[in-house]
Amino acid sequence: MAAIRIRRALEADIAFMMSAERQPGYAELVGRFSEEDYRAEMAKADSAVLIGEQANRPVGLVILQNIHHHFRNIYIKRVVVAEAGKGTGTAMMASLNAFAFQELNAYRLWLSAHEHNHRARHVYEKLGYRQEGIQRGAYGWPDGRFTDLVQMSLLRPEWEAFPNSDHLR
Repeated sequence: MAAIRIRRALEADIAFMMSAERQPGYAELVGRFSEEDYRAEMAKADSAVLIGEQANRPVGLVILQNIHHHFRNIYIKRVVVAEAGKGTGTAMMASLNAFAFQELNAYRLWLSAHEHNHRARHVYEKLGYRQEGIQRGAYGWPDGRFTDLVQMSLLRPEWEAFPNSDHLR
């Protein structure tokens, strides 16, 4: 698989981002932003809306929050790939980890994944993320259901020691 480059999203990327997250079944896995939501997130000084690019075309997106956190704990708000099941998510997350630890000087990357999102959790585990706990009933759906979230993180020393880290290639 060709390398995936991480870059800051541009206003012109909003249509791609909205399309990627609106694929069948994604609403229950990653959520949805409106165009206004994306513009607002891109304008926040403490957020980074990023595009994963392969062969000069967008293949995914990531939203980071708290990028200036005083303890360097960066929250991964959203991860979306345009074509699931092709290894793109793993490659994009490896590049994202390198970007966050090298460019943003993160010490800890963390996220919350829906408990039922086994594919995403597998990717995170494959890249060295560890489960920290379960946030019971932490996500409420419009229909009144509540589901658990699995909190996972990756620390800089773990990333540096991880054999498949993007920075070691």
